[in-house]
Amino acid sequence: MKIGIIGCGAIGSFLSYIFKRSGYDVVVIEKNRGCKEQKVIVENMGQEVIKTCGYEDLKQELDYLIFAIKAYDLDEAISLSKNNLKAKIAISTQNGLYSLEKLENYYDAASMIIYYGIKKVEKCHSIYFGGNKIVLGCRNRDCRNEFKDFKLRGINLELVDNIEPYRWEKVIVNSAINPIATLYLKHNGFILENKDAYDLSLKIANESLKIASLLNINFKKDPIKELIDTIKSTYYNYNSTLQDLCMKKEKSELDYINLALYEISKKLNYEAKYNYFAYKSVMVLKNLIKANNQICKQII
Repeated sequence: MKIGIIGCGAIGSFLSYIFKRSGYDVVVIEKNRGCKEQKVIVENMGQEVIKTCGYEDLKQELDYLIFAIKAYDLDEAISLSKNNLKAKIAISTQNGLYSLEKLENYYDAASMIIYYGIKKVEKCHSIYFGGNKIVLGCRNRDCRNEFKDFKLRGINLELVDNIEPYRWEKVIVNSAINPIATLYLKHNGFILENKDAYDLSLKIANESLKIASLLNINFKKDPIKELIDTIKSTYYNYNSTLQDLCMKKEKSELDYINLALYEISKKLNYEAKYNYFAYKSVMVLKNLIKANNQICKQII
């Protein structure tokens, strides 16, 4: 089974490592030309040597093409891949909304929801902080049979007949964790340690849950319980939004989480004011960090 993984950041390194150690033929795809061997390190798990190739250098058809890049980089990745890479099915790993819909315009597509805390150190080098599962499925069809041969060593992989409830569950969880832990410049677990942070996190989560209910999303589990469980399982992880801000990235995944929820809420005649406040507050913090990177000294 041939698996291509676009990107070798936090999630890309994690997925390339676990697929390789599980016995699959893995290639990391990047913008650089040519093919070479690359050591992939996931601290607290292990390391593997994996082949990397440029978009134009990979000639064979892939069984699965995993887009392991940030939501704000997805458009460029699709543009580079759609004319150069052939795959039976594409898989989105992006947090937030809109990404799976974009992939469906070009591929038979699925979404992989990752409940693991991973921090990027550098290209193809990350740190694993814990977690509990990966959920995989499609949006408008039952595609479990297409993944029946996936066996990931040491990873709890759940195949589902409809990914939408799980995708929205993760959106709700991230909408309540990412901006709040980021505003405090703290690890995820701080939300459970601080009453004000916890109260605001719950207000955002319940507001996000209201939007999902207006869209008739039927959850398999209680998203609020999943929020608490996720904070506990990634207690010492600095979330991806905070990592991006501290690396002075211009774009933020919150455009596809809190801002997206606010935009959707307006179309439903409901105002997601806590989500909008959280988004705008993080944008203010981003400008402060750009002016003084010492703010992030303990994180990076």
